[in-house]
Amino acid sequence: MFRQVETEQLSSLAARGSLQRYPRGTLLFQEGDRADFLMVLLEGGVELFARDQAGSEAVVETLFPVDSFILAAALTGAPYLMSARTLLPSRVLLLDAEIFRHAVAADPALSAPVMAELAQHFRRLVRQIKDLKLRTGVQRLGCYVLGLAGEGDEVVLPVDKRILASRLGMTAENLSRAFSTLRDQGLSIQGNRLLIQDRAKLVAFSKPDPLIDAAEGPLSLTE
Repeated sequence: MFRQVETEQLSSLAARGSLQRYPRGTLLFQEGDRADFLMVLLEGGVELFARDQAGSEAVVETLFPVDSFILAAALTGAPYLMSARTLLPSRVLLLDAEIFRHAVAADPALSAPVMAELAQHFRRLVRQIKDLKLRTGVQRLGCYVLGLAGEGDEVVLPVDKRILASRLGMTAENLSRAFSTLRDQGLSIQGNRLLIQDRAKLVAFSKPDPLIDAAEGPLSLTE
């Protein structure tokens, strides 16, 4: 977002911001809080999650560097719709939301990239909704593994299975059964280490879709 912004503008934003380090398991903010900062994850990992009235949690998204969150709330000053917690020891850049809003309104070199970032977040959300609506839990898991593996055959899960289950819209028990099913579809499982032994079989079963699974590069609204 900040690639084309003048040094003076960046200095002004940074002067009202801070660079913070957080241990694993730190609650960064809770849903319903007002957005005082735009947060940029530079190191570590963060989970965005929501709770129901009974206190049960569902992971909405997991983030790894470099990514911003929660951009829409920071731009509008509206309450956060999700809570955020560090998955790993993390380094996060906090930019004052009010200063950031004024900068976006005043500087086209920032407003266009911010619009592109919002569009990217929206498209990521649409892909996630399609994944949840159009696939079974086992297919979601299979496509997740294929996405992590890329062209390779070996995967180490970046999050624990509790978080993975919630992110994929499954219970821990359903995730365990899904892994068992994928053993018959070309996947070897050794704890958090996964080995694709028959890619063609796993692909045929999981049915990856480039409109859901393909990672997109940064969008540009100036081209």
